[in-house]
Formats: sequence, structure tokens, C-alpha cells
Amino acid sequence: MEYSNSHYEGNHISEELEKGTVFKIYPSAFNIVWGKDERYWKLPQEKEDPATLVQVSWLEVTGWCDKVEKGTKYEVKFKVKLTPDSFGFNELPLYFMVKSGSKNLWKKIYLTKDANVESNGSYLVPNNLTITTTDSPYEDSKLCFGLYEVWSGKWKGGLIIQK
Repeated sequence: MEYSNSHYEGNHISEELEKGTVFKIYPSAFNIVWGKDERYWKLPQEKEDPATLVQVSWLEVTGWCDKVEKGTKYEVKFKVKLTPDSFGFNELPLYFMVKSGSKNLWKKIYLTKDANVESNGSYLVPNNLTITTTDSPYEDSKLCFGLYEVWSGKWKGGLIIQK
């Protein structure tokens, strides 16, 4: 019997904009829980296409970059947008997390209340989620990050993840 997984595993490809210090990572590189189920997500067809949340009660989008340099400071941000018919984001916080080695940080943001909106309606969130990658020879310096809302059990939809 063949096992079918409804979670999407990204290609983990990052675009290096500045040698070892600035990377752009598109949604095709992210791991998305329930991402392969079209009732819940519309996945990117091309590298730079967004991932669009239809509806879920468990929002978990993660990724990583292994091109980072040890002992270097990085700021992690997501560029997201809400569709006109989005729901669940006024009353539910999103959690943004970043980890390198044994170091980890997180931020809780109410998207429609705390985040700055750009002129095109996009949010660049969170602000100031900065971590210095481990310089320990005993720890993996890979930079892991994620966007979550898994604790409420409430449904949410209409989130477009651009990068």
C-alpha cells in the first residue's frame, strides 16, 4: 500500500542577493503543512509564485537556509498579503520563529493591528526578528524559520505568502 502525504515539502532553494548575508526565499522552498491538499492551499506553480492559504485550522509554514555564514547576524521576514475575503487574522496572532543551533527567537504579531502595510497591501513581517547564527563547531549553523498559528484550533484563510 502506497503512503500518501498531504504535507508539501519545499525545494529549499534560496536566492543569494549578497554573498553570505542576504537571501530571498520564495514559497516554493517552504514546507507547508496540508500544502498538498487543494482544499487548504494553492501551491506555487513557478519559483516566484506565491502560496495562497484557502483555509486551515493548523497554519504551519517552515523553511531553512544552509548557505548562511557562522557567527553572522540575519533578520528574518515574510512578505504576506491578505485577500479581500480573508478571515481569522483580525482576532488571531501569528507566531514567527527563527532558530540557529541552540539559539531561537519568536515574535507574536496580530497581522492587521501590529504590522505595517505597504502601499500595495502587502505586510513585511515581523520587524526585528534578528538572530546571529551559531559559530560553534558542534552545532548546525543552518538558519531555520517558520510562521505558525496552530494553538487556537480556529479556521483562518486568505493569506498569500509572497516570499
